Amino acid sequence: MTSLFPHTTHAEDQPSAHAILYLHVWRATTMTCTFAAQLTAPASLLLSRYRHGTRFTGFAYGIRLLVHSARGLVIGSILGFPATYVHMFGREEIEWQDRAWRLQENREEELTDLTTLMGMVVAPVAFAATKARGRLGIGMTLMGGIGVGAGTGMIRMIRTFAQGRKPV
Repeated sequence: MTSLFPHTTHAEDQPSAHAILYLHVWRATTMTCTFAAQLTAPASLLLSRYRHGTRFTGFAYGIRLLVHSARGLVIGSILGFPATYVHMFGREEIEWQDRAWRLQENREEELTDLTTLMGMVVAPVAFAATKARGRLGIGMTLMGGIGVGAGTGMIRMIRTFAQGRKPV
């Protein structure tokens, strides 16, 4: 967020507090929902094998991961904005500014943002170059790639907690 919006020395002077918080929560919900796809994709593959006897292959897992990540991307994107609105409803402007200012001060959050955004750019390109695009279509492959890339930010967040540091 620091690189996208100006960071002031005092929280009261923060000009883009609403945009910062909405963008932050959108990033966090998409990151969380797409990371959950890494659990739901193998679970659905195992369930399919149990019910229908399908083979468990790496290619089948990749296809399921892309589909589940694309769904997580859509669900997370939809949930982020109402979650911010409900949580901050009735709050004064200084509370918005304070939260946004603290987000911009937090180095771990900045690194998580950068990791997530880089993943959202690099992963779809990598997946679009695979054979999955012939099976899924380029749109689903790109959305799934963006979802997988967004989930990489969660790995950064888990690592932060494991080291004993706490993001905002």
